[in-house]
Amino acid sequence: MIIASILATFFGAHMLIGPGKMLENVVSTNTIEMQHVLQWGGCGLIAIGIIIFLARNDQGSQALKAIMIGNILLHVLAFGVDLYQFNIDFIKSSGLIMGAVVHGLLIFGFSFYLAKLTKTS
Repeated sequence: MIIASILATFFGAHMLIGPGKMLENVVSTNTIEMQHVLQWGGCGLIAIGIIIFLARNDQGSQALKAIMIGNILLHVLAFGVDLYQFNIDFIKSSGLIMGAVVHGLLIFGFSFYLAKLTKTS
């Protein structure tokens, strides 16, 4: 949970503070309008990071399960969008690789701990 919290807050902060640089590294087109929209997404990602961090000591409530399921869904959908956008030549291969690693690890981590949590409760 702490790793997921740090990653969400880290990426969110970069989206909020340096959207131009982040877009430069990930996509083939970088406009001021895209940078503004990325900042909106960064705010949401920071909020998700804080939610995950605050839930880190939960011993297995329904709320924790909801947070884990929501995060799994977030990363499955986000990677699906990454694949689609790569196929239409919007995301660079570096962006797809970064997405695959980050989303893949977080999907695995949340799924692993959700399964472990479900077995013990």
